[in-house]
Amino acid sequence: MPKQSEYQYTIRKHILINKIQYDSLKVLENYGVNVSQFIRAAIKEKLQRDWNEIKESKKEKLPY
Repeated sequence: MPKQSEYQYTIRKHILINKIQYDSLKVLENYGVNVSQFIRAAIKEKLQRDWNEIKESKKEKLPY
């Protein structure tokens, strides 16, 4: 059996969205956008942009 690549999508994370967000994603889908890939790219961009802030907030929570 071939080994699974660590980049292969095998883990599911379920999110809840509201009707407006759902309708927006449907519009993107109608324009031929791969919605799953779009969401992955948006998450990646957000993490890259905010990583330093996320990292700093973790340091402040340490009790010592």
